[in-house]
Formats: sequence, structure tokens, C-alpha cells
Amino acid sequence: MWKRAVPCSCRPPSVVVGCAPARTRECTRVTDPLPLPIGDNTLYALPLAEGGTILIDAGPDIPDFEGAPAAEGATRGGSWEFLVAMLAAGGVATSDVRAVLVTHHHLDHAGLAARWAAGGARILAGAADVPALVGGQAWYDARRSARIDALIEHGVPPERVEQLSSPARRRPPEYRWEPCPLDAIDVVEDGEEFALAGGASLRVLHAPGHTPGNLVAFVEATGDLYSGDTLLPGTVPTPGVHFADAEDGGAGARLPSLPDFVASVARLRALGVRRVLPGHGAPVDGEEAERLFVRFERHHERRPALVRALLEEQPDTAFGLVGRLFPHLPEPRLPQAMTELIGQLDVLVARGEAVAERRDGLLVHRIA
Repeated sequence: MWKRAVPCSCRPPSVVVGCAPARTRECTRVTDPLPLPIGDNTLYALPLAEGGTILIDAGPDIPDFEGAPAAEGATRGGSWEFLVAMLAAGGVATSDVRAVLVTHHHLDHAGLAARWAAGGARILAGAADVPALVGGQAWYDARRSARIDALIEHGVPPERVEQLSSPARRRPPEYRWEPCPLDAIDVVEDGEEFALAGGASLRVLHAPGHTPGNLVAFVEATGDLYSGDTLLPGTVPTPGVHFADAEDGGAGARLPSLPDFVASVARLRALGVRRVLPGHGAPVDGEEAERLFVRFERHHERRPALVRALLEEQPDTAFGLVGRLFPHLPEPRLPQAMTELIGQLDVLVARGEAVAERRDGLLVHRIA
């Protein structure tokens, strides 16, 4: 489909898709503020050596998007119309987009995959994330009971789980996530490269953790890492609660995601990254880029040690540990804190430092 490339020392031009175009010598930038709790959702467009463009992430599907041009036959436009206009301002037509690399299956990154596929673009994804792309919102909703069961198993009272997992809390109501046709998706192999205009290449790397099929992309010639949600300015991303896909399409066993996440970031740090272009927030380079790696690694050195110290005092559930670590935690932060603690317990179990036991229907961890 695309030729492998020989890296060179030039920096390929890029487009950061967003709200107001600003042309520079090296790239065309557009910034796309979205109603997300973590900065701005950002796409990147890079020109391919054989013509056309590859996008990093599909973008969210929001039918009514402030500032968007009106859709045909409508008085308001959505995120698609907004994205089309911003790409056009950067000199990129939708027909130029040959491929869309979806870094992971979350709806703010994958929501418009079906729309791009309908226009003829190939959707590039990690194998483990393909079922989510094909299922869309229905795939996610089908795993609601598994997520509830996992939280209850780790000690959250059932009434609090139901409140936290209400429809209004599951996703912003203005978002859509339509299924993407399977025949429009190409599974990307680890290390697969795409030739960019100017002679550089975009290397796709498997980086499981934030989702099981999570991907990043690296341009060795420039040291640019398109990190998706693997590395983010201002926060340490969490791995989420993920499940294997059962044969019937439902949720299988829960996957211990954080050990993979930590290993993925360690692998990426060894690449010699000079600039991180994240899925949320502004690109960072030089020492700031290195600090993203340092912060992530220090967090995941210190937090397991804290959890281990608490387990040495007494065995506990993840929910009990959340209360001991964060006694004044705001209720809306509980799901994130539970995800964090479940992940840290997975790390300790993987190291052989803790074991899980089932007590009265709950999963209790103790020191090994």
C-alpha cells in the first residue's frame, strides 16, 4: 500500500488540526479545542511520499460543534465539518487523506473513523483494538456490566458503582461513535513504516497499556513521537479497565494493563525522542519531552511502593486502598483512582510482590 522509507535529516511538514490556522516555516498548525476534561484533542496530518496524507487519529464525532460551518441542509455543523474546514485551511482536502492511524479505540480518537472510511481512507489500527472500532459505542456499552462487576469485585459498594456508571457519566451525551466497517481496517504490524514526503518515514509501534491495541508513531529523522494518550503534558495517563474479547463478542477476562503500559513507555524512552506530539495538549520538545518520560517513570516507581507499604500494614481491596491513599478524594475522581489502584496492584502481582485472594466475593490483595 505504501513504500517503506529511508529516513533523512529533514522534518516532514505536519498539520495540527484544530481551531485557528497559523502557518509556520516547518508546519501548518491548527488547534482544535474539544469539550474534554484534559486539554485539547489534537490530530496530525503528514504528507505521504506517494501523494496524499496520513492522519494521526480520526477525531471525535460531535454532531453539534461550536464554530463549525453548517452541514449541508442544516443550520449547524459538527466536528466533521469543523475538521474539514481546518484541514482545508492547512491545504489538505478530505480526498487527500489516504489513511488514518487510530492510536487507540477511545471515542475521542476513533469516533470519526467510520466517516473517514466512508470517504475511502484506510483505517490503520492495532489488532486488539479492532473489535472496538467495528462495534463502536455498542461495543463499549456491551462491556458495562463487566466494568461494574470489576469495580464491585475490587470493593466499590454496588450502589456507588451504579451511580458512577450512569448513562450520563459513561460518555459526554454530545458524542457519537459509529461502527467502522471491518473491510476498511488494516491491522498495523509493530515497526511498520510509511514513507513521508521529504524522505523521512513514519514508524508505527505497538505500545499496549492505555488500550490493549494502543499505537504510537515515531519519525526517527526528527525524533518526533506521536504519542496519542500514552504520554500527555500535565498528567500521567491511566491504563483503563480492559477485557479480552470473548468469542461471543462480549467481555472476557480482565486484562492487567498497567504492567504493559509501563513496559511500553520504557521502550519508547529508548528511542531518543526529541519531541512529543500528544493526543491532548500542545507538543513539547527537548527537556520538556524528557520530563514527560521522567514523570511517568517516577510515578510508577513511587506509587507501587506506597501501595506495597499499605499492604504490609494490612491486606485490602483496591477500594480500601483508594480510601487510605486519597482520604479526601472527590466522588467524580473515584473511577480514575480505582483504575490507578487496580493497575498498581496488577504491577505488584506481576512482580511477585503481592497476591490476590477472594474473600466474601471480593478481591483482596496481600503481600506475597
